[in-house]
Amino acid sequence: ITRTTLVILNYPKSNWRSERVFNCGVIKDDNDGFYQMLFRATFQEADLAYSESNLGLAFSLDGVNWLAHNTPVLKSGFNQYSPRGFEDPRIVKWQSWYYIFVTAFVEKEVRVGILRTKDLLHYEWVGIPFPEVSHNSGAIISESIDGWVYLLHRRYPDIWIARTRDLSLKQGWQDSQIVIRAEDLYPSPVTGEKPRKIGLAAPPIKTPKGWLTIIFASYGERYKEIYSLGLAVLNRDDPREVKYINPKPILWPSEPYEMRDGWRGICYCCGAAESPSGDSFYLYWGAGDKYVAGGELMKKDLEGICY
Repeated sequence: ITRTTLVILNYPKSNWRSERVFNCGVIKDDNDGFYQMLFRATFQEADLAYSESNLGLAFSLDGVNWLAHNTPVLKSGFNQYSPRGFEDPRIVKWQSWYYIFVTAFVEKEVRVGILRTKDLLHYEWVGIPFPEVSHNSGAIISESIDGWVYLLHRRYPDIWIARTRDLSLKQGWQDSQIVIRAEDLYPSPVTGEKPRKIGLAAPPIKTPKGWLTIIFASYGERYKEIYSLGLAVLNRDDPREVKYINPKPILWPSEPYEMRDGWRGICYCCGAAESPSGDSFYLYWGAGDKYVAGGELMKKDLEGICY
């Protein structure tokens, strides 16, 4: 990834996003090229495990300069699964709806939560696909394959995949299995250690040779992790088959805005979209748990892998 700049979010100052604006999902309209973003925001400097999060909405014509709505569109307390708010939204256009995959909470455990919306302003709750165990970092593949819908998600420490024939995504999830193991990803270029955990970053992107899947990988002690980004390619016809895993990171935290407390580097991605030129993908990541940053992944660099 080539870093471009911090993503520019223009808006009047508001209390609900006064402290952090970070992990965001992004989608580009196939018809007019218009970009929309859901971002996570907090208003207090505190351990993120105890901070209240709201989700805000922003718009862009070019994918770089953004105008944000001045009030949150998904507030904490939306339902019983959001006492501190939803976190880390991922957006997939599915049928005629935008489906939003968030981190939700059941008591103290995290789950993949699913909502849907027509306009990214008004939301309906769809449900929690895996109520029995802890899962998060989820999103579906944007097309059904032989009548199946596939959902990628993290069940510590690996990436899992499940499927359903229920196109409403409300029930019937089955055949859950590991698709990418943490130990299969690249070692840290600093310490040589394998990741402590991995997860889906942006929703998978369809390419001629498979589903381009951006992955986050975490290294080091809990709450002192380094988060980096890698990529894999899944089979177009059966995404339970991994065709390729990149042997090194495509993004490692190094910029001052990606470092937190002087030692914790964070690049945590939830969104990607094709650039206006069509020659690259824009990736968006939460930088240092405080900012939204962006960069380009060039399609020419994916030749032989995806093209």
